[in-house]
Amino acid sequence: MFARFIHAGRGGGGAAHMHVLLIENNNIDRQESLHTNLQEQGHHVWLVHTPENATKKTATLWPNLVVLNPARSQLDVAVFQEAISKTKLDIPHIVVRSKAQLDHDIGADTILIALDEPQQLSQCIQKATAKQRNRFLRLPGLIIDCKYHNILRDRKISSLTPKEFKLLHLLIKNRDQVLTRKKIMQKVWDTDYMGDTRTLDVHIRWLREKIEKNPSRPQMLITIRGVGYRFIAEVDID
Repeated sequence: MFARFIHAGRGGGGAAHMHVLLIENNNIDRQESLHTNLQEQGHHVWLVHTPENATKKTATLWPNLVVLNPARSQLDVAVFQEAISKTKLDIPHIVVRSKAQLDHDIGADTILIALDEPQQLSQCIQKATAKQRNRFLRLPGLIIDCKYHNILRDRKISSLTPKEFKLLHLLIKNRDQVLTRKKIMQKVWDTDYMGDTRTLDVHIRWLREKIEKNPSRPQMLITIRGVGYRFIAEVDID
């Protein structure tokens, strides 16, 4: 196992907004904190100071990226990485410290940064999250993990079958549009046969049980009687 070492250049460009878990000591000097810098880049930032909170926030918020900023403090990076690994989400890490300052193997999915200026962080976020693009679909009260086909709602994780995920992804991709039952059968089940669509009805019911607060009165996955279905929700893709 080895880590990539990046010494970021000036500039960095405009990284797409991300949901970032920032780990710093609670007594860090304000000038060394990255909280304001990340917010100014347009990212949603959650700040934690303890391994326990790092595990909890990662498991309940599903961030796109974890940034560990020890600065000059005694922040044990290995302890925090172990805490986050318990979630089994495989979230990429950025550690703001040179390789020479670390005394443990940080893992292949971790990027080390030697920061000369705070503005350089943007470029490194782009590199760290390049393979995570479009992984999470964030809806009101709901997050969908397109990598592992899981759903997080009310801090409860549900798994999607391949067909459930394909159906849900199709509906979200065409949100605010009415999809006919025929089109759904063609796209999800690769068939034009409309003699029996009970399979579709069952999958719709299963999805509602996983994404709706009240499956019997759905607010997102709406039935258009005699036609098909319509998905209504604001979706943040990151």
